[in-house]
Amino acid sequence: MWFLKLLFKKKFDAEFVTGFFQVLSERIAGLELVWKKGGSVVAQESASSAVIKKGKKVLFSQGPRSGWIDPFIAGDDRQALIDVTQQFQLGREKPNYMLGIVCVVIYLVIVFGTLGMSERDATISMIYNISVIAALATTGLMVFSYRANWSHNIRSVCATLWVLAIIVAALSSVLLLPLVWAANRQQLNRLYPQDSQNSNTE
Repeated sequence: MWFLKLLFKKKFDAEFVTGFFQVLSERIAGLELVWKKGGSVVAQESASSAVIKKGKKVLFSQGPRSGWIDPFIAGDDRQALIDVTQQFQLGREKPNYMLGIVCVVIYLVIVFGTLGMSERDATISMIYNISVIAALATTGLMVFSYRANWSHNIRSVCATLWVLAIIVAALSSVLLLPLVWAANRQQLNRLYPQDSQNSNTE
């Protein structure tokens, strides 16, 4: 689940991934670099994505325009993974919350516009109201969890509740995704000294 990993924006670059793998291999033994295209394993020259694995654990994934690291699953290798990620400046860019805020406003407009339509049936209205409140509350919980120093297990519980609330609250709730996406990307950014931030390193 992407929302339990640390996201970054970067276009796919095989040379960059190779360099990242080589440096990470100096810190973590037993790594494997797998080149992929459309979910299939391919040669490097045909690849459009890549993953770095240690056994069955995927520590790093790079897609065509973005990627993620998973320090929570890395165990004893967590700090090494974070150190190399910072060395290569991944996630240093500040995420833009504007799209997320606009989508939340649109969601609220849709919600308030739909509330009147459900007033004819008290039961349906109550269920709908509860689902909307749950979607908003768990979205706020997800955003907060990215800033809090919670364990991976607690984050997993929050993420599960959020996904369930999004599903129950109907299709319009996907408008809440950009806000969570941006908040997730803030995790890596917060690891860098804030007084020396560059505008964008993509």
